[in-house]
Amino acid sequence: MSDILPFLKSIISVSGLSGYETPVAKLIEQKWTPLVDELTKSKLGSIHGLKKGRSTTGIRSADKSPRPSVLIATHMDAIGLMVSRIVDGFIYVTNIGGVDSRVLPGSPVVVHASSGEDLYGVVVMPPANLLP
Repeated sequence: MSDILPFLKSIISVSGLSGYETPVAKLIEQKWTPLVDELTKSKLGSIHGLKKGRSTTGIRSADKSPRPSVLIATHMDAIGLMVSRIVDGFIYVTNIGGVDSRVLPGSPVVVHASSGEDLYGVVVMPPANLLP
């Protein structure tokens, strides 16, 4: 991963809604595999990569002296919206995480369908006569 920008663009473009992180987890797994010595997944879906350190001489040996360590901890899930029902061609959504519904009207959205197809749309407010 010599250039991080394409990776960052891909990671924010793939579906990774909290509780449904499989697509983003697969992308991270694919990108991390060549960079680490070990890759494991927890029961909760967290991905752990281990890159073993080298001795200060740069030669791997039976030497058990301390080696440099780095921990990178991040989140891979995102807040977002989930389809709750479809009525008369309109997709109704519920929020997952801290989405403020007041800022949504006019926002472009991508609906990641279970078929793998992406559907593009815009958030609209229902007409006043349909509001409760």
